[in-house]
Amino acid sequence: FWPYVRIGQEIVSTGHIPSTEFMTYTRFGEPAVYLYWLPSLIFWGLIKLGGVTLVSIFSALCVGSFYTLLWFCLRELKVGALTSAFVLILTGLVGVNYWATRPQLLTYPLFGLALLAVLRWQHNHDKLIWYLPLSAILWANLHGSFIVLFFLLVPALLFGRGSRKKLLLVTILSLAATCINYYGLNLRMSMFSMVNSQAIQAFSLEWASPTNEGWQANLFYGALLAIPVLTAFIKPKINFLFWVWFIGFGWMALSTVRYGVWFLPVEALLLGMILSPFFIRHLEGKNRFQNLGINRLLGVLLLLFPIALLPGLRASWWQQAPPVYSSTTPVEAVDWLKSNPQLPDSLWSDFTYSTYLTSALPERKLFMTNRFEDFPLKQFDDNKHIANADFDWQLLLDQYGINLLMPSTEYQPDLISAASTSPVWKEVY
Repeated sequence: FWPYVRIGQEIVSTGHIPSTEFMTYTRFGEPAVYLYWLPSLIFWGLIKLGGVTLVSIFSALCVGSFYTLLWFCLRELKVGALTSAFVLILTGLVGVNYWATRPQLLTYPLFGLALLAVLRWQHNHDKLIWYLPLSAILWANLHGSFIVLFFLLVPALLFGRGSRKKLLLVTILSLAATCINYYGLNLRMSMFSMVNSQAIQAFSLEWASPTNEGWQANLFYGALLAIPVLTAFIKPKINFLFWVWFIGFGWMALSTVRYGVWFLPVEALLLGMILSPFFIRHLEGKNRFQNLGINRLLGVLLLLFPIALLPGLRASWWQQAPPVYSSTTPVEAVDWLKSNPQLPDSLWSDFTYSTYLTSALPERKLFMTNRFEDFPLKQFDDNKHIANADFDWQLLLDQYGINLLMPSTEYQPDLISAASTSPVWKEVY
């Protein structure tokens, strides 16, 4: 999140989108592409206007809009209210890890809108699909995942039941609309270059293949396996288009952690259609959960509870409220550095620290940031050697001209020990 805030700050202060790397001393001035310039401006504006509280509200609105649109998608398929609620709770639990505040979050409502538009088109209600070209313009300027829109539209063209002529025109217009962005046609090349970046593939955890570790992964794989098994036993009547989406988005989700979020809506729709007959038979329409007053009260409480827990608000009523920043965020260390500008430049810090430092300490250039595509593979290896205090750690510090160290007590105890016993280094904080 914080590097995007810094990029937004840079755009505002300079009046243009940067074309070179500007946050580090190791790659300063090297050509760089900032595909996420619009989210960066949005995040910077939110921080300036309302701090992390407003950012949290905005993030919640994005997630809430996404799941609200999925609700309408399920209802469009005639899935009952209780079935829809159950399915959305299940997929919501699986999807919590995708709710982090970053550019991709802003595109979730756009995906939900596109899915709803296609489902209504299936039922010959074409009005909503004409908004997709406008959605494509916004999506292309927010995040490189705009190509996912066409993973919905192209299978619908081939296997859907609506007016193919209208959807074909909308698809062509949407494809053309993605060219309306700062980088023009080069956007696609930059996007594929990032996806194929060796540094991203080698070191970014979200680009690794998912593993069945943890309760959320258990739910994900359980639902994934349950869909074909339940289909074999229950034999629901489901349009072939949904199975094409299931295979396509399922393959994406199994190939890379990052792509799992696009599979969740498809999973929700299929589970809703499969489970709907069971819920109708045993729960829906049985005069259960029908007390309007209690339901409204629960709705208000469910809305107010997360608002009351927002950072910046929870401390006003909760004496032992968790801090806004985790205990491992170097907030006080940054304040101390700001008050000691006489210390030398060329700072090396823990990799996680660097994401916070990009925005919190813009006056100092860093060793690297989490923009993986900006750095060569060797620098990642060198960073690991330094962090682990390997045999060549001091040679690497000299090679990069590093004069200031901010290691993590949790992740770099060996480096702290090595620097403490070295005659070259002096502890100042």
